[in-house]
Amino acid sequence: MLLAQLTDTHITVPQTKNENCYVKLEALKKCVLQINKLDTLPDVVIHTGDLSHNGHTEEYTLTKSIMDELQVPYLITAGNRDSVKNLVNEFGLTSRRNLDQHFIQYSAEITSYRLISVDTSSQDSNLGFLNFQKLAHLDKLLGQNPDRPTIIFMHHPPITLSNSNPSKHEYKNYRMVTNFAEIVDRHPQIIAVLCGHIHRSFSSYINASPVLVMPPLCKKLHRGIIDQSTVPEIAFRLHSFQENAFDKTTVVTVN
Repeated sequence: MLLAQLTDTHITVPQTKNENCYVKLEALKKCVLQINKLDTLPDVVIHTGDLSHNGHTEEYTLTKSIMDELQVPYLITAGNRDSVKNLVNEFGLTSRRNLDQHFIQYSAEITSYRLISVDTSSQDSNLGFLNFQKLAHLDKLLGQNPDRPTIIFMHHPPITLSNSNPSKHEYKNYRMVTNFAEIVDRHPQIIAVLCGHIHRSFSSYINASPVLVMPPLCKKLHRGIIDQSTVPEIAFRLHSFQENAFDKTTVVTVN
């Protein structure tokens, strides 16, 4: 299976005084065009959150109009800048949303694989938020199809982000992240966890499952870049999976 990942587009409605509005819009438009022109189209495109910057309805309407140009199915999850309510309404996710708990978690079958969205968004913080309800729902989804190779996609990386500082993470309550790792350990069908949020590349593992963190599409939104010359102006990621396992990631530069 071939999967294209987008993340942290932070779309805002164009304003004459905000040049970044147009930069971000152009990055998303060019990525969609490039994906459609690939010699081998991906089986699915995922967006791992922060679709918009302010969570406004108009931002989602604009983002959806661009992503609807994709020639393949796409799946989305919520980030810390997203409004769950507006995201659900504008993208028509009502049938996939856990309405009782006010979070966006669902599964989708793509070829022989299963993808599961995990909602790490919070209504009052930029930090990731997991709770017992979200984790119980994830555990239930995983238990429904234990033999199908599964890819989890979420916004906040469920890992520590520094080898020298184990306390450096992006969650309100890291105990919940530990519980998440225990769920991953109980379900060996999980073959990858794909994330965004920190605006830079990072990778790690939860047990044997790779955790791959993608930076934003456009260079202007990257953080912590030591050598700017090594980063393309616009790029997205292609993840390939073969024989029910993660194979490789390719950075696709967009002209």
